[in-house]
Amino acid sequence: MRYPLHKFSKHAITLAVMATLPALHAHAQAQSQATHQNYQLPAAPLEQTLLTIAADTGVALAYDPRLLGGARSAPVVGRFSATEAIARALDGSGFELAPNAGDALTIRRRAVARPQGPAALPMLKVSAPAMSATSAVAAAQPAATMATVTVSGTRQVASAGSAEDPRRAPTSAYRIGGDELDEQNVTTLEELQQLVPGLNIQSTDPSDMQITIRGVGDGGGQASGDANIGMPSGVAVYVDGVYLARPGMLSSLGDIDHAEVLSGAQGTLFGANATGGVVNIVTKSPTFLPEAGITVSAGQHGYQRVRGVVSGPLSENWAGRLNAVRSHSDGAVTNLRTGNKLNGGASNGARGQLLYRGGERFTLRLSADYNNSNSEPTAVLVATHAVNGRDTYLTHAAAAGHNVVFGPNVDLDDENRIHVLQGGVSALAEWQLESGWRLRSVTSLRYFHSQPTMADGLSVRVYANTGTEVRDKTWSQEVRVDSPAGRAVDYALGLTYLGQHAETLAHTRYANTTVPALWLDSTAFRNLDIIRLGLLRDRMLSPFAQGTLHIGDAVDITAGVRANVQKKGGSFIRYNRVPFNSGYLEENHTLPSGTLAATWRTAPGWSAYAAASYGEKSGGLNISAGAARQAGLDSLYIKPEKTKTGEIGVKASLAGDRLALKGNLFLTEISDFQTQGYNPDDQQVYLLNAGTFISRGAEASARWAPDRNWRIDAAAVWNDTYYTHYDNARCPPEVTLAPNPPPSCNLTGSRVFNAPKVTANASVRYGWTGDSGLRSFVSARYAYRSWMFGTVDTSAFTRVPGYGLASFAAGTGGKAGAGEWNASIWLNNAFDRTYYKRLGNGDYGSVSGWLGERRTLGVTLGYQY
Repeated sequence: MRYPLHKFSKHAITLAVMATLPALHAHAQAQSQATHQNYQLPAAPLEQTLLTIAADTGVALAYDPRLLGGARSAPVVGRFSATEAIARALDGSGFELAPNAGDALTIRRRAVARPQGPAALPMLKVSAPAMSATSAVAAAQPAATMATVTVSGTRQVASAGSAEDPRRAPTSAYRIGGDELDEQNVTTLEELQQLVPGLNIQSTDPSDMQITIRGVGDGGGQASGDANIGMPSGVAVYVDGVYLARPGMLSSLGDIDHAEVLSGAQGTLFGANATGGVVNIVTKSPTFLPEAGITVSAGQHGYQRVRGVVSGPLSENWAGRLNAVRSHSDGAVTNLRTGNKLNGGASNGARGQLLYRGGERFTLRLSADYNNSNSEPTAVLVATHAVNGRDTYLTHAAAAGHNVVFGPNVDLDDENRIHVLQGGVSALAEWQLESGWRLRSVTSLRYFHSQPTMADGLSVRVYANTGTEVRDKTWSQEVRVDSPAGRAVDYALGLTYLGQHAETLAHTRYANTTVPALWLDSTAFRNLDIIRLGLLRDRMLSPFAQGTLHIGDAVDITAGVRANVQKKGGSFIRYNRVPFNSGYLEENHTLPSGTLAATWRTAPGWSAYAAASYGEKSGGLNISAGAARQAGLDSLYIKPEKTKTGEIGVKASLAGDRLALKGNLFLTEISDFQTQGYNPDDQQVYLLNAGTFISRGAEASARWAPDRNWRIDAAAVWNDTYYTHYDNARCPPEVTLAPNPPPSCNLTGSRVFNAPKVTANASVRYGWTGDSGLRSFVSARYAYRSWMFGTVDTSAFTRVPGYGLASFAAGTGGKAGAGEWNASIWLNNAFDRTYYKRLGNGDYGSVSGWLGERRTLGVTLGYQY
């Protein structure tokens, strides 16, 4: 938790002060200073790091804020007492801890004596929680006077989901600060994979996003292309403690405090559908000190992004924050017929928050957000294939009069459009009881409405104005109780309730001409409108408990359990072609999750860990399965997917915390894999529990800050993911189009789709402060991923080639009036590498692909105060 201070003018000081908390007793200060806890603080402005340590530990700090100027802290990584952490932050900064003569730890310039006697400066005491204050008091001082500020921190117990949570298992995790996301111009969830190895995100539109971590998380859509609302993702996405039932509900990454990516089964603390990992987003909270800012970005290919934020006190106990974002970009696809730029989109969104502080022990954070977006997702023709000497795609194109155009251009008589409305409200309440117990409540209500108008991707009309409209409402309530911190056992108990109601309406409208017959080899589709209705109702109640046993200062043992009691129901109706009505179906499951981990701090700066976890992803319903009429109602039920994960690793903090190293080995086994399958008994393709696969590999990362100017990061994941049992898989088109194809294919031993074997990320940043006071930086990053299969059937046609993306940025900034300005220039995909976000099989051996970002040069200007 951070408490920013006002900027001090040249001749006066303005400090926001509310009723200060009672002074901390000397023995309480000594206990806070001696308590050890884990820190993962990168090099940052020195004042920011000092305030973070004060707020986390409860120590009082005394320092001259003007004296600190633009000083930066050294990294603080490891397990330290408050005094040790502050000393490490001051290393190389030119400041030091003065001998402690009172309750407060005093920061002074190294080798410079503090003023003595009558000229000594007055001291203003400010309680860290009270920094979020109202009742501002202006204190004018003579021009030569500078104030010493004492910050008395009240120790903050880490909230659920934070990196310092002592109940979280010590497995692989990546944490990226909001400032770094802004500096790197990373603005969407999909772009986050360029900073985190092992993370793979494929998205063609907000209602169709697939996320995997180390190859685990999403089993893929079904062959018909219908949106299946009955199949959850195995990678859970959270925003401020609120679970998002579909990843597309996270529209942008504006106003972010930090983002986390957690690997392995995380179901004990995060719930049933976190068997593949978690993407956890934490936004910035309202502040009791006024602040505001605006950032404007513009670049090639119609790129525009404007973000504004205002935050500040509304009364003595209330503060508010409003963040608004508008973005637009042209796509990388040109329709030769109309000249339209496709595959881009525009989005408008806003998020408002209210924060109530009832003294130092109670906070209530209310949030509401809204977003509407319009996009034109458009695949391009990548290739056609001849099987057994005949290219049936080109043959049918000639018969139907379709003009074949390969990417990056298209020739379309109709274009895809998707309109999405979404938003929600949430309430986060936290009570810190006098006994040290902490109570946390998170309540949310969200909605998602996708309205697609999809075309056939041809220059002649086979069908148009089709697609699956989705209406999704979710609501949740979580209550969590945390034990007092600093004892031999830290633990949490909780109960989560999740509800979901989703409906789909799908149309496929064929033309009233001879073209559908020429393309589909059947006259049955002429002027046909195939209608499908889907309904899903889901209820889940989940009690959980997780805690950590501290055995001295050297060993921690973490264990946790959760039971997800789920009731899911739904129906599927199909009209006009192969009519079918499933009636209302229902299934009930109890889904267990468990975690056991041990951490051993072998030596100062070194630790090793071993962890094992088990989780079950929710069962599903085939609420779009046209095969059910032939396959029977049993084909509509999907069993829970089971995940076992083991991981051993080591972490090190060396060279005075300037070098942080992490490495681990992992093994995950998935059984009852929820994905596409082929049933040879009824010769139908639909979602089912297809078999088992293994994800195994190694991961390593390093962060090196040789001095306060340089920061170098590198990370890589080697991941061998293969099917151990998948004997009734859908065959790829290179098999089905050949003479006498088999009814199904055995993919046992084959690579799992959406799982590149190697992903790696590297970045370097150099920052400095000039004589004029300007703070400048230059940075570069590179993200690489090896080839992967783009479809479940592991078709050679849809093998996505590996690629690497290089990006560069440079910027500067300084003070302007009461605030600060900044300007930067950035270049994404600097070498203009052509790559595909996704490849999919089309009709008759054709392959369609969604192009990635082109080389884009842009600038960003901002002002904050």
